[in-house]
Amino acid sequence: MLESLTTLGLCICMLTGLSGVASAATVIVNGGTPVSVHLEAPLSSSTAKAGETFRIMAAAPLVASGWVVVRSGAVGQGTVTAASPAGKSGRQGTLSVTFDWIYSASGAKIPLAAIERNQAGKNKTGSSNAANIGATLILGPLGLFAHNFVKGHDVNVATSHMFKAYVGRTVAVGASHMYSSH
Repeated sequence: MLESLTTLGLCICMLTGLSGVASAATVIVNGGTPVSVHLEAPLSSSTAKAGETFRIMAAAPLVASGWVVVRSGAVGQGTVTAASPAGKSGRQGTLSVTFDWIYSASGAKIPLAAIERNQAGKNKTGSSNAANIGATLILGPLGLFAHNFVKGHDVNVATSHMFKAYVGRTVAVGASHMYSSH
């Protein structure tokens, strides 16, 4: 009988996590906590449209209180808030995005701060003006249209480009396991 009670007690300890082995926990993640992310696929001002969503991925685990709350490679979502392709007269392309949310280790969506990131391509209006002046000197009045042939640069964001996103508000999330750097 004593042996049965000891076995039962051992089973209860193992089921409740009292065996010394860490089990899942609920962890508080403070608003403003940084999360390193990158794009899952390249994004370009030449093709992106405002309102379009895209996938982001965690570049490293997010650890809070020693627990992994976002796994490396966790998927999330961003939104294109504005985009314009490069144009004539050396006009540069522009691209603005926000990061919306990322999945926690328990599968819940962690909101990310709606901080807009803006990028502009290389402006070539100086080249456009120079082309216009040079062509006017050589071709006369017909050269006034030369600036139409100088195109600015689009914004192209590669998957290797890392961003810092930030947790949008303090949340309680399930963590899967204790962090280990091994």
